[in-house]
Amino acid sequence: MAIRRHTLRAQVRDELMQWLAGGRLGPGDRLEETRLARALGVSRTPLREALTGMAEDGLVESIPNRGFRVPPLSLTVVQDLYPMLGAMEGLALRLAGARARELVPRLEEMNARIASEMLTARQRYQLDRAWHETVTEHNPNQTLAGELSRLRQRLSHYGGAWEQGAADVRASQAEHAEITDRIRAGALDVAAELLLAHWVRGIKVVAHWLASQEQEDPGTKQDSSAA
Repeated sequence: MAIRRHTLRAQVRDELMQWLAGGRLGPGDRLEETRLARALGVSRTPLREALTGMAEDGLVESIPNRGFRVPPLSLTVVQDLYPMLGAMEGLALRLAGARARELVPRLEEMNARIASEMLTARQRYQLDRAWHETVTEHNPNQTLAGELSRLRQRLSHYGGAWEQGAADVRASQAEHAEITDRIRAGALDVAAELLLAHWVRGIKVVAHWLASQEQEDPGTKQDSSAA
């Protein structure tokens, strides 16, 4: 893909983010700058600038004297970041105030579809992510919104737990419904607490998935801290 010269670094970052989200670049993959620059149709300078910025956001890792790589899967990362994401979503919901009730019809519609047999596992994961993004849609704090976006991007590789069927879809659907009911009632503090608990429960789901991945393929790219 050839990229135009203007706002080059941002365009390179956007393209790399699409590759990460689509699985073209996977956990543990080394990011060979010469090959990537050729594929993107740019020089190594804007590519390195984009990768440096992504490393600052935790989306890739900088390895001294070796360049960059996609972070390997790590249970420690999930244990650290899932509660953070739950707490931040809860804060965003609280800040939305009364406007949060406007989201209820869409939240109910998405949640009703999440267990549909017509969906592929990846579509189900994408719908779950869309549900969580909708919960925080009326958050007025743009700094918080930016941090939420970065955190969700960092955790996107762990959607494999959904894609491989490790996630308990019915349990997740029931928790979504309870959160939505609390939002409808205006009990945003309770809804925020439920969001946090929902993400904390998700740690066990991912842990089970990572363990099964390791059993199926001992060469699975995981950080040693996940063992």
